[in-house]
Amino acid sequence: MNKTLYGGAALLAALDARDFLRRNGDSLSEVLQGIAGDRGLDLYLEADRSWDGPTPDPACVRKALQEICDLLSEAGVPEDRYAASLRWHGARLTDLAARLR
Repeated sequence: MNKTLYGGAALLAALDARDFLRRNGDSLSEVLQGIAGDRGLDLYLEADRSWDGPTPDPACVRKALQEICDLLSEAGVPEDRYAASLRWHGARLTDLAARLR
C-alpha cells in the first residue's frame, strides 16, 4: 500500500507541477524569456527554486505558478514562434495552479 507522506491533494499537485517543470523547463523558460525578457526568466528560476527539497511547499508552488500564469496571460498571444508554446504552457500551468487552490 502506498501512502503519501505529509499528504493530500495539494502535495500531489505540487509534485505534479514540479514534474511538469522538470520535463518542460527548457521550452517554458525559452517562452518566458522570449515574451518578458529577464523578468520572465527570473520568474522561471524562482519557480524552480520553490521545488527544492524532498517535498515542495504547496503554497510556494501555487504562488510561483500563479505569477507565471499572470505573466503569460498579460503577454497575450504573439504572432511569432512562441504563440503555440505560450498557449500550451499557459493552459497546462493554469490547470496545475487550479489544483493548488
